[in-house]
Amino acid sequence: MASPSPSRLNDTIKPVSPLASSTNGGIGRLTPSHRRPRTESLVDRQKLLPAWNSSLNSSNRQPASPALGKPATKKRFHVPHLVAAAIAITCLVLAITAVANESISWRLGRNNYQLIVLGFLLSIMNLSLSSVAPLLFLVLEARFGSSTLQNYSGILLNRIFSPRLSLVWRLVLGLVTALPLGLSVAYKTFTGGESAMTVNVTASIGNTSYYGMYALPGLQLLGEKTGVSLFFNATLPFAVDSSPQNGSEPSLPTQAQPYGFNSLLLNNGSAAVLDIPQPSYISAVQKMLASGESWNISAPVSATVATLNRSEPRDPDEYRRDFLSFCFAVRESSGAYTHMTMMNDWSVVLLNHASPGDQSIQYIGLTPDPGIEHMPSCSEFFPFAKAFDIDRQSCQGTWSITRGGMQLIDGSCSGTVLPPDKQEVIVHNSLFLGVWYMSSLVEFLGPFATTRNNSQWVYPYMATGLAAMAWSRITVVNSPISQDKSFRAPKELARLTAEDAGLIYPLNDSAKHIRPTLRKSSFLYFVLAIHPLLIILIIGLKASVFHSMPMDKGFGLISILSGINRDSLDILAGAALSGELVRSVRLVMRPIQDDRKGAVEYQVVLPPSPAPPLRNEMLTPKIVYH
Repeated sequence: MASPSPSRLNDTIKPVSPLASSTNGGIGRLTPSHRRPRTESLVDRQKLLPAWNSSLNSSNRQPASPALGKPATKKRFHVPHLVAAAIAITCLVLAITAVANESISWRLGRNNYQLIVLGFLLSIMNLSLSSVAPLLFLVLEARFGSSTLQNYSGILLNRIFSPRLSLVWRLVLGLVTALPLGLSVAYKTFTGGESAMTVNVTASIGNTSYYGMYALPGLQLLGEKTGVSLFFNATLPFAVDSSPQNGSEPSLPTQAQPYGFNSLLLNNGSAAVLDIPQPSYISAVQKMLASGESWNISAPVSATVATLNRSEPRDPDEYRRDFLSFCFAVRESSGAYTHMTMMNDWSVVLLNHASPGDQSIQYIGLTPDPGIEHMPSCSEFFPFAKAFDIDRQSCQGTWSITRGGMQLIDGSCSGTVLPPDKQEVIVHNSLFLGVWYMSSLVEFLGPFATTRNNSQWVYPYMATGLAAMAWSRITVVNSPISQDKSFRAPKELARLTAEDAGLIYPLNDSAKHIRPTLRKSSFLYFVLAIHPLLIILIIGLKASVFHSMPMDKGFGLISILSGINRDSLDILAGAALSGELVRSVRLVMRPIQDDRKGAVEYQVVLPPSPAPPLRNEMLTPKIVYH
């Protein structure tokens, strides 16, 4: 087929009077004063439209001005689209890095910076998608749709409520509009993650880390005379977590289990109460933390440990002789052999060395109550007495410090007993445990005489209670934060410093600063990748499946006006101001080419198309189209 002459390709649009157009079959929306009785139907006027061939050859007018159009071949890829894809992929990499990289996500975790950065990157990716998607929508409309002017206009202007826009495109444009909103909600649902950064403790708090037998900040003055309040602070979390639920006993833990801020159940017969950082250390860390942040600190510390003595089965007779000898020796001493009735035919009995003296062995038991004014004899107490060894051991602890408090989250003890100097606070001290703690032990152990008398938790409770009792009493009697930072063994001339006695000691602990961030989830990465994936898909479809469609990235008002069949414009008369038509109008595209160059002609027709039906045709590769 011969190519159209330059005069045909550059022909100017013939002016049309709105009034004359309206009387000649135009379907533009007019004002009432311009309406005229119609003598011909729209279908009749459509039949009078010139055929394709006559429209191509009917005009030989010379252009009134030089042609300004820029001919081009159809390209598979366009630089702006590739740039949009590159920007989207770069934003995706940055977004995934902001989540997956521990250091970066930790730095962005403060003040919701991570959410702000991801929101910003998603916005850029959405802008990249919006620069690429319309071309695919236009191609789909031309290839599979009704190819109406109203659909093209709605797609180009991205107007969901554009007049006479088809329902399918309303839904598609609505989904495209809702996509960034949905993604902005979706990525915020991946909360609950955390990022950690190892910190230099000395540089952060300004001095060396000290650990020891301390109470938590704010508790130092509570129970400073007895230690009972510290006892309950240490044991209450354990009692709550190990209490029966719905009438059934919880299972014993199979490994070391932490409770509260320093209690650690080692096994079913041993418990430890760990030393903690000094209160000023904890307070300094808490002041540094923002809401939701925490410090995880790990350190090798000393602990007060109570262990069930299991020597009785090996030689019951020797065990009985040792017990009776011990009991007869101290039963008349003040506070060494004590009992307290529970007013339910049961009582708690505690037996230890007289104070000041060695508290490294404690006998405790739940016995039938001999009466308020009576003590059970040593022989009566023996069948119910359980011996526990109390000492100071090396342990390992990990704590989580938040703005609201401190929690022991992990711990273990190696069983290594500390040197004799570190045992002095137990073996040579004036503790008078039986004087101060009987009511606390009744509260703590009482249920095991009645409602929980068959519970397997009785020995863990006894071990935890005795360890907490010794720790809390030593803490208030020999507090390392007192003015006299020393320990004097009763009736001894030697004076030990608080560090020599193990009440306080410096440590090189390790700490991690943890901030709440988004979870590192593959589903989150998929949410972040939706925009780039869609852009790559759109570019790939345009370059392969739809490459021969007669439209390109410049499709719009200029391209349509450049290639329009002027004789078909009469049906648009009346829409110059409103831009609305009373019926849907098809835009039919037809490439016209020879071996070297061609043109794309557009014709406006009313559906249904005349016979033979007009349809959008395909481009020929490597042809320069005008």
